Amino acid sequence: MARITVNESGTHPTLLISTTVGNAVQLEAGNISGSNVLAVTCLQDVTITASTGIYSWADFCSPDMNKLPTPADNEIAVNVVIDPTVYFGANIANIGASNQGLAYISQNKIPVQFLMVWNNDANVANLTNGNISNISGAYYSSGTGYVTQLAPTASPEAPVYITPMTLAVDGTMYSRAS
Repeated sequence: MARITVNESGTHPTLLISTTVGNAVQLEAGNISGSNVLAVTCLQDVTITASTGIYSWADFCSPDMNKLPTPADNEIAVNVVIDPTVYFGANIANIGASNQGLAYISQNKIPVQFLMVWNNDANVANLTNGNISNISGAYYSSGTGYVTQLAPTASPEAPVYITPMTLAVDGTMYSRAS
């Protein structure tokens, strides 16, 4: 039985975001710029929702329901152990996702390009600048969207800040295998 493993050495999910948004050809190919890309690391879980809506109606011409697809409402939801640089940025005065961090990008509603690699390593150079196409057996989803739903929490029993994060996809989410 074939499966996509994600909990072995070199096979964990990796989420990259960039404030440099490519064109449709780059998005479909998973080609994300390596400069100022933010690697969202320490993911606890990942949910990739590709949700095409369906409009249903009934009429007197048929005893059955009629259905039509509506535009998809896609998103990627993760839970992240907060790294101060990833969350707060290295230097928000500088442009680029790696400098601005998740909180700044979300609060300022900055559109991002994302590359969610389902099963590879976190070596950013291997995944950016079109290199994803050179990795055999890698699966990925890519597109543009907005960082939303940040809600950091900690407690005495869980003394590490963890936040949910959703990438609300704007337009088409591409899912491919390289």
